[in-house]
Amino acid sequence: MKMTIPAIITLCCTILLTQGCKDDHDHNHGTAPAGQDAHAALHKPKYNEVLIEFPGHKYAMEVIHDETTGLVTAFLTDAHFEPVAVDAKEVRLNFVVDGKPKTYTLTRTEQETGKPATFTLTDKDLAVLTCDGWKGEASASVEVGGTPYKAKMVKLGGHDGHDHIH
Repeated sequence: MKMTIPAIITLCCTILLTQGCKDDHDHNHGTAPAGQDAHAALHKPKYNEVLIEFPGHKYAMEVIHDETTGLVTAFLTDAHFEPVAVDAKEVRLNFVVDGKPKTYTLTRTEQETGKPATFTLTDKDLAVLTCDGWKGEASASVEVGGTPYKAKMVKLGGHDGHDHIH
C-alpha cells in the first residue's frame, strides 16, 4: 500500500496530538530563562514567581503574593497551566524557618468557570517568604480526589522588585 503525502501528514499529526505531554517525556527542552527550568519554560507559567510541579505530571501550582496586604494566592492548574476542575479544599505551603517547620494553610475560593482553582491566605510572614525566597526546604501539598500530592516549591526568576499586585 502506497501512502500519499497528505495521508502521511495526517498520520504524523494524529500521533503527535494523541501522545501529548507524558510523565516520561524528556524534560530537557532546551535553554530556559535564568532562574527557570526548561520544563517550566516550555509550559509557560503565568506569573513566574513560585512554581510547584506535582509528581505524575498531572497538576501544577503557582503562588503569588502581595507583600503590602499580605495576600498570598495559589493557582492549581493542570501540568500545562490550564484551568482544571478539582475538589481540593485547601493547599498547604510548608517551610523550614530558622530550623523549625512552619505550615501555612490556604483555603479555596469559589472557582470560576474556565479559571484555575484558587486558594488564598492573608499572612504577611508568608508573603515575605514567597517574595524574598526561603532557606532550606519548602514544599506544597494538596489532596485532589482523595489522592495526596506533594512537591518542592521552586522560586523562579521573574520577581521584579516590589511593585505588587501581580
